[in-house]
Amino acid sequence: MIAIRAEDPRTMRNDPARLAELRRHLILDSSPEQAYDDLTRLLASGLAVPIVMVNLLDDARDWFKSCVGLPWTESPASKSICEAMFATAEDVLVVQDTLQDPRFATHPLVVNAPFVRFYAAARLAMGGHTLGTLCAYDIRPRQISAAQIAQMRTLATAAMELISQRPNPTGG
Repeated sequence: MIAIRAEDPRTMRNDPARLAELRRHLILDSSPEQAYDDLTRLLASGLAVPIVMVNLLDDARDWFKSCVGLPWTESPASKSICEAMFATAEDVLVVQDTLQDPRFATHPLVVNAPFVRFYAAARLAMGGHTLGTLCAYDIRPRQISAAQIAQMRTLATAAMELISQRPNPTGG
């Protein structure tokens, strides 16, 4: 995956170059697409977790291109778990127990419904910018194997390929 340097999440979420790269793909608020739904269902099955999404991070919200296990299509930036990807240079982040991790222990989605206890995310990046994540949640702590992490990376690469193939009016 593309090397990304860790930054202050608040700065990165609002970075004009990152937002321009995200918007260039004309994916925000687009209609559901079977290919993205297939990716989320594959990851949910592969990790045996109840919640998986292809999550795109704009300046004000996390917008879900595909979501398994939650009735939402977006959540406000103030409730973003995936914003943690801005603060790490790793391409995959796995938190076995959110209550034991100070970055997440008091997060609204951890202490309130859906009571996320496990979180894993693979970065979706293009042009050197984090556009979003392919992420998975569980309501119980868990571990995942190296093979499952590899599966996350593979499915994230597939999601980025789908995003890159979207029509681009600027031709770039």
